[in-house]
Amino acid sequence: MIDFHAITAEDQKLFRQYVFRSGIQNCDMSFANIFCWQDTYHSELAEHDGFLLTRFLYGENETGYMQPVGSGETRHIVEALREDAAHRGSALRIVGMTPGWRQRIEDSFPGQFAFSDPRSLRDYIYLASDLANLPGRRYQPKRNHINRFLSKYEYRYEPLTGENVADCIELNRIWMSEHGDVSESEHSEQMAMRRAFENFDRLGLRGGVLYADSRIAAFTYGSPVSASTFCTHVEKADVRIEGAAAMINHLFARDLASEYEYINREEDLGIEGLRHSKQSYYPTVLLEKLSARELSVRERQIRELWMNVFGDEREFVDSFLMHHHNPDLCLTCEEDGRVVAMLHVVPMRTRTLRVAYVYAVATDPAYRRRGLASRLTAEAVERIRRSGHYDLAAVIPSGDDSRRIYAAQGFLDTHTPMRFCHEHDFGTGDVTRDIAMTLPLTEAAGKETNALDIVG
Repeated sequence: MIDFHAITAEDQKLFRQYVFRSGIQNCDMSFANIFCWQDTYHSELAEHDGFLLTRFLYGENETGYMQPVGSGETRHIVEALREDAAHRGSALRIVGMTPGWRQRIEDSFPGQFAFSDPRSLRDYIYLASDLANLPGRRYQPKRNHINRFLSKYEYRYEPLTGENVADCIELNRIWMSEHGDVSESEHSEQMAMRRAFENFDRLGLRGGVLYADSRIAAFTYGSPVSASTFCTHVEKADVRIEGAAAMINHLFARDLASEYEYINREEDLGIEGLRHSKQSYYPTVLLEKLSARELSVRERQIRELWMNVFGDEREFVDSFLMHHHNPDLCLTCEEDGRVVAMLHVVPMRTRTLRVAYVYAVATDPAYRRRGLASRLTAEAVERIRRSGHYDLAAVIPSGDDSRRIYAAQGFLDTHTPMRFCHEHDFGTGDVTRDIAMTLPLTEAAGKETNALDIVG
């Protein structure tokens, strides 16, 4: 078994030995990030077979592992992680991987893992010199923000230290009050920030504080993830002070540019405003952080059936299996030891309705005309009704045959457009064909049939 231990500040030397020298740029492999977020992710470390391993809580009760860092035999370390995950009741999931590590796993365990590269988790990496100098026409809007700040305020910029951390805490309090209800992720960020301030010097953190007319306007801090890359972990600015965010970004980058070639400003988490802001600084790299999860035999058969029936690429199917597949909400028919028909129920929401979306209904061509799809649809509708969790069931028929199957189970041909706000495309690939049949389950469902705008 792998001997994992709780993370302490002294483990920083392990990261120096393994990660810092490796050239890794992934913000999730910053020791300060892992240390400060451990209340949320319960992260642990181990050295095993020449690798540094990081284990953490994934979701509510699964176990995840960061890409192993070190040198050694891929098969042996993956098998050791698989055994550890199984002991904790989880399938093996490895995140933060480079494309090279994906290939290593695929070569050692062909077809046994699903892989995904969520766009929302890619790191934005910039040339430090670009952020420090803001050169050329494309950065003119940023220079305009800074010039407006300079025209309005007398400013002071200084390193973040124990002398001004109280000002940072006060600005963060104001920032929180202006953002209304605190989400779970924001609450976790507050705990991580508190750990950072309490261990600032021990963790080798570095930051800057901006004052405008003697009041704090912004602060930022981060830490190096490698010899060439500095990672900005937090940046907060008073939104009432125009240009404060652009100014703190510029001044901090100017401090760093002589020591680091790159600045990693972390991911956008799929937040539209944050994505626009990070793109506006023109990253030189959008760093892929691949994830892998070992599939069960049943899941591998589902993937094979899906690809054969729908013609979708493996990358698309892998993304669904990793992020949206729930074995308890997947119904299958099996014959001759393999899955020959399937149906998925995906819980979704509009702003007012809970929706059971019946998705990816498929039958192997050799097993059609046996009523398998009808059987699965009937069972799905019974489970959906019995659960009491939904206001409406919806399905997008692929043609007249499937329309008859769904009508027999109570779905109405309401010609309801479905629009999906997801990285994964749950539609047909053609928005004009994403027209659903619906099955109202509550009185509220009958009041929203013009369109289903799925928000989650």
